[in-house]
Amino acid sequence: MLNIRVTTHIGDDGILQVQMPSDVRNTELDVLVVFQATTSPGQDQVAKDREWPSGFFEKTWGSCADDPIIIDEEGVSTELDDPPEDLFANQSI
Repeated sequence: MLNIRVTTHIGDDGILQVQMPSDVRNTELDVLVVFQATTSPGQDQVAKDREWPSGFFEKTWGSCADDPIIIDEEGVSTELDDPPEDLFANQSI
């Protein structure tokens, strides 16, 4: 098996042209095409925008400490819970 790695640009026509080595003529081949978009300008900024801001965890750590969640003896009301049957009623397998 021979692997050929090519970085290329696909035009508006959507056609990928691959020049094969000259020793591969009149031959049947199994060809596997795996493609992954390369990073283009602007994609780096999108990735950076999705990162946590600098110091986020240090600023927000323990933010509920002044307003703790209190669970009393009554527990959680069953009226607030959806029946389990309803959770999967519209799911298709």
